[in-house]
Amino acid sequence: MTDLAQITSVRDLNAARTDAFLDQAPAEAYPECPYPVGPANPVYALVRNLFRAMRLDAGRFGTRFWNPLGEFLQPGQRVTVKPNLVYHEHYTGGQLHWVVTDPRVIRAVCDYVFLAIGPDGELILGDAPLQSADWDLICRRLRLFDLPGFYARHGFKLILRDFRTLHTVNVRGLKCRPRQLPGDPLGYCAVDFGASSLHSGREWERFRVTNYDPQTMRAHHNAQRHEYLIAGSVLESAAIINLPKLKTHRKSGLTGPLKNMVGINGCKDWLPHHSTGSVPSGGDEYSGESTWKKLSSWLVEREETAPSTVEKFSWNAARRVVYRTGAAVSPDRSWEGSWFGNDTLWRTILDLNRAALYADSNGILRDTPQRRIFTITDAILAGEGEGPMAPEPVPVGCLLAAHHPLAAEFAAVRLAGWPEERMRLLQGARGLADYPLDPTPPSAFRYECFDRENLQPAAFNDFVRPLRPTEGWAPLFERAQARSQPSAEEVNA
Repeated sequence: MTDLAQITSVRDLNAARTDAFLDQAPAEAYPECPYPVGPANPVYALVRNLFRAMRLDAGRFGTRFWNPLGEFLQPGQRVTVKPNLVYHEHYTGGQLHWVVTDPRVIRAVCDYVFLAIGPDGELILGDAPLQSADWDLICRRLRLFDLPGFYARHGFKLILRDFRTLHTVNVRGLKCRPRQLPGDPLGYCAVDFGASSLHSGREWERFRVTNYDPQTMRAHHNAQRHEYLIAGSVLESAAIINLPKLKTHRKSGLTGPLKNMVGINGCKDWLPHHSTGSVPSGGDEYSGESTWKKLSSWLVEREETAPSTVEKFSWNAARRVVYRTGAAVSPDRSWEGSWFGNDTLWRTILDLNRAALYADSNGILRDTPQRRIFTITDAILAGEGEGPMAPEPVPVGCLLAAHHPLAAEFAAVRLAGWPEERMRLLQGARGLADYPLDPTPPSAFRYECFDRENLQPAAFNDFVRPLRPTEGWAPLFERAQARSQPSAEEVNA
């Protein structure tokens, strides 16, 4: 029986080695696995041990009939596997596998999904990366293009699906040459939360996502509606297997299980990321009043609403000059909502997770969950520093699994060494009245941890590897640390 309070973690530091990053086949013949074996692949064994540690279909483990995901997936179902495939490269020249979900995890999970849904089922492997991301290049570099043909030879149906509706080319930070994409062949639904949105009652005129047209944002987030464009493949699936990559994020602090659901939305213009202006003026784009940040933000909007590419390049050039000048004279370079005071993005993230859980196949929000969400967080090679696009790798060697998205998020935050009380995302998720994500109170979450292949029990704190935050989030930890120190009066009392 599914235990929503249970969080399971397994660790093998050998899995964090990246010299065999693309060797995805199992390294040995398992009784339940009908596929050919390949070179050494500790990640496949780690995924298998994770399911074993969760005691899924425990009575048949070690036999050819073992079907761990069959406890909640049925033959013939459509299932969406949602990895983090955000971009085709690391922004500052690092390795791609520092940025995306490990393809070895993707392959192993897909194998076990097919054990459950069988030849009559359908597995959709999809995401909505950045609009300037090259989907074909992502799939080639991770060898995901090999998967549909591989599974077809074994009688199974896997479909790679880019959920985006638009692709642009990124030239010196300017998105240009927009091209409409075919999008999801199962269509899209506008899921409208209305007054139940966590954005309801806020100054919607301020909502922005940098480098996207604010006019589109206002059409979908205003006094009457707060809606998101959710891919039909997701809404018509019986379950979502969420495969986030644990790393830092400039605007949300961390990228984890809840943040990964941003990729079920087909159009980035529908996603409020911050509110324009300083905190004193009613926004959350940056903390205090700043002339250069205000001017830079104004130039961004001129760039996005300019009618021609030539004009866009002109505004872009002016904005870059202003930004470089301001950054040179100001110690605080956090802008565009890229700091711990961002009070907007966490609300968008929670709305999207509620849509994933409660929206039916027609995009109508129901009172009861419409599909199961099972999460495996990839913390094999976590990311710290300036994530999500330029993180530095941290070999943690862990996979985390949970049957409920909020439990998965709490575990990821704890593994990263980030105190939950400082995360607006977590605190907001705990207080939801409509379409809640917390059937079990966090105080009741139970952690089971196992080390290496023999599944030696371990303490969760032994797995914790504190991740260094982005520049904009570092002050939050510095202030918290300062508050934890006794004052002079307390010392002398």
